[in-house]
Amino acid sequence: MRATEGLSAWTVRCMGADRATWAARSWLAFLRLASYVYGGLVSVRAVLFARGLTGVRRLPVPVLSVGNLIAGGTGKTPFVEMLAHRLQKQGHRVAIVLRGYRGRSTTPMIISDGRGLLCEPPVAADEAYLLARHLPGVAVLTGADRYRVGQVAWEQLKCGVIVLDDGFQHLRLYRDLDIVLLDAANPMGYGRLLPSGLLRERPKGLARAHLLVLTHADSVSDLDPIKRSLRRYAPSAPIALAVHKPLGLTGPCGEKRLPPSELMGQRVVAFSGIANPRGFETTLVRLGAVVLAHRAFPDHYAYSAADLESLSVSAMKAHASFMVTTEKDMVKLTRLNLEKMVTPLYGLAIALEMLEGEEALDRMLTGLLGASAL
Repeated sequence: MRATEGLSAWTVRCMGADRATWAARSWLAFLRLASYVYGGLVSVRAVLFARGLTGVRRLPVPVLSVGNLIAGGTGKTPFVEMLAHRLQKQGHRVAIVLRGYRGRSTTPMIISDGRGLLCEPPVAADEAYLLARHLPGVAVLTGADRYRVGQVAWEQLKCGVIVLDDGFQHLRLYRDLDIVLLDAANPMGYGRLLPSGLLRERPKGLARAHLLVLTHADSVSDLDPIKRSLRRYAPSAPIALAVHKPLGLTGPCGEKRLPPSELMGQRVVAFSGIANPRGFETTLVRLGAVVLAHRAFPDHYAYSAADLESLSVSAMKAHASFMVTTEKDMVKLTRLNLEKMVTPLYGLAIALEMLEGEEALDRMLTGLLGASAL
């Protein structure tokens, strides 16, 4: 498994350097053969659903999907959190439904019933656990069969609206609203389908979207060319803009929070196991941190005690003031023994803030769900 994760991380680095090195060009050329096969299967599947040859199941409550065109790195989890919180404030009984990382079990798992946490990592998927911890009063469930999971949320937990995490390609379940997030720094995933690029499907699939959201909007000086490109595929969908807003630094168990300003001028060693490590490092630099080193692990990486010891030694040798990782990675680290850590370890909590398009989102929610349920 570690070898597979390492190869995946190296492939992503090749995607960003395909014109710079012979090795990257050769490896991606080899993978492009697999991309053709993958693209053919995706196209056949889309045709089957479009022509009604494959059944689409519909839940008796509205389903709002938040998804990606590319694999990871767009800020989907903080957007799901923002959307669920918004619906909760309007008085709706909300359930978030996720597959769960590498989830294969069709048996629904209730991470939170809206009244309290029912399980924790490693039983609970990291993203699901974070969402449940951040959103008291919102139910969070996981399972590969998201129709069945949605039924549990409706029948057992009496939820009136489902937020489907990572649902844009989940065509088997009917969605009343499809929101698609795109990273402004790399909206088309290097322009190639998996595995030689990051595209999950061809850009023409954006025609299914009701709302497009460009995240990391502050990473690009001119967004107009990107908007024009998106209009080719989704001419009528509103385009919203969003940025990632640092909330603060939390300790290993979330017991201590420092303001983001504490990073100003501090020497830090960073590490992360996410789809967009460059964005994480950029955020630290913008907060004024002096990033001495940043070790990027594969997305969804499962840290070992040896990893933690190696990182700790690096931080001590560099005379770092802090070790900083993402809040999602911090969840994985709590399974390890952190008592011997010499350099203080913090997770950077992030929220998503909409700069443009908030009114369009509210109009869609009101049109679908009606006025406030209060």
